[in-house]
Amino acid sequence: MSSHFTKLDFMKWQNFRAYMSKLIIFGCIALILPNNSYAKKNNITLLTPPSPSKFHFEIAHEIFKLSELNAKIHIELYPNIYKKMDSCGENPNNIFATIAVLNENNTRKYYNILNILTIETSFYSLKSSKKKSTNIDEVKNLDHVCVWLDSVLNKYLINQGFENLYPVPTLNQCTKMLFENKVDALYASESSLMKSTKALGLDALMLKKGYAPMQVTFYLAITKNAPKDIIQRLNNSAEILKSSGRYDEILEKYKKELFLPE
Repeated sequence: MSSHFTKLDFMKWQNFRAYMSKLIIFGCIALILPNNSYAKKNNITLLTPPSPSKFHFEIAHEIFKLSELNAKIHIELYPNIYKKMDSCGENPNNIFATIAVLNENNTRKYYNILNILTIETSFYSLKSSKKKSTNIDEVKNLDHVCVWLDSVLNKYLINQGFENLYPVPTLNQCTKMLFENKVDALYASESSLMKSTKALGLDALMLKKGYAPMQVTFYLAITKNAPKDIIQRLNNSAEILKSSGRYDEILEKYKKELFLPE
């Protein structure tokens, strides 16, 4: 009789252990699910152009990684990037990010997580050209100045009263037209232009640098439908990236590509 009860007790103990194991598993799932649903609800999409700056987007990835936020990558042309950024509304389920130019309009519309890099933009012409472009008046007197249609540089030159602009869809097209003597000059940053000449197999040594009217700062922009806690996490991660020296390590890696001084 006692052995029968001992067996029953053992079976009850086994059932109790199985029950407790299930409770622990379901408890863990209950703890995990809110975080997963939160992550699903707050999707972040990093919008990039077809040929993004590797430096800028590696910095962005590092910030998301430090914040423990997974950002999906989506390639778009710049006009579509800003259309998506501007049409997200207040819905926190679809947060967009991109590398934007620091100006009053953009900082009003998007959160600024980190000023990533400031570059100089200049007018470039061929060394063989007899036309001068060393100051603003000389550049305004040129027949045609090529500029990338959707870039902030085009908008800047229009605001500065340039009436000789020749906007085209891509910088590569600008570069090709300059080397074919179809335009007198083009307007770009040195790193973008060197990248373009390399892609087209052209000789960058044939170029001469002229008037440099503007410095452009690029920053990591997040749409303002992002919850405050996510923005705080991203801001904290940006500070850690700078203070830890990781930003400088990445910058050193891309120094030649960005044509930064030694």
